Amino acid sequence: MISLRGLLLRFFLVMVLMEVSGARTIQWFSDAQNVNVDSGGAPMDGGYRFELGVFAAGFTPTTANTAQWAANWSAAQRLIYNPVTQRFTGQYTVTSNVAPFTVGANAWVWGFGGRAGNEWLLFRAPSWTWPAPDSTNPSALSWNAKNATQVVAGSIQSSGSPSLMRTVAVTNGAAPSTTYARWRDEELNGVVLGGAEDDADGDGIPNVMEFVFGTRPMTPDTLPPVTTSLGAGGVIQLSIPRRLDRLANLSIQSSPNLQTWGSASAEATLVSNGSAAWVVSFPISSSGRRFFRVVATP
Repeated sequence: MISLRGLLLRFFLVMVLMEVSGARTIQWFSDAQNVNVDSGGAPMDGGYRFELGVFAAGFTPTTANTAQWAANWSAAQRLIYNPVTQRFTGQYTVTSNVAPFTVGANAWVWGFGGRAGNEWLLFRAPSWTWPAPDSTNPSALSWNAKNATQVVAGSIQSSGSPSLMRTVAVTNGAAPSTTYARWRDEELNGVVLGGAEDDADGDGIPNVMEFVFGTRPMTPDTLPPVTTSLGAGGVIQLSIPRRLDRLANLSIQSSPNLQTWGSASAEATLVSNGSAAWVVSFPISSSGRRFFRVVATP
């Protein structure tokens, strides 16, 4: 026969185990069929991503410190924007409170996209604080974008008119970094020609270059132009636009005839490496024509 004390002890142990292995669900989303646009008024496409996360303890994102956002950001989940339904929607299960996802930490939603990756949207509501796992509370937290009242980048119109979400162009800072493998899984899931040197959409641009330069691998496109200019002291300057948040190695090769190529890194001088472009310079050759090309590896 089990005593009352034994039953209470077993009940206590069960409750402790439930608390340890408990969970709490966050449903985070935007309403469907609302107009969502970038800073220029163009509709968001499938290249936009939305992340649910928190910033490091003690860091408060402002328009003055956008260059520091990514370094202080930790994402719990990333979603792909659906341009057909005109929304993002996800469900995240909280099972622990490992820092920085501590109980009570301010939760944010960071959206970013555009060819340069500098169209941003950052928002939250005062009630969006990181929860503790709680198996005794089956109700899910519902975080709807239209309810956001703290909007640091971009704008939210709860009425959905003229748009629900509108991003803003950020010139100082990079979006959360993305590896080629993650980008491939998001953009080329199930596509046979998903290798770095493959050309999934047949537009003459290898997938890895689509990754680096921010074009869509399943939409025929052209790469943004590399511009040249003459610099002081007899140098030629190359300005190479690319996605600063895409993790890849870029190098420059040169050729006198478009047939034989060799590395030009030894004579290259870094001019700047800002959010808009990677700028390098080379001494002007006195031996005739010279061609340059950009090589990217994930």
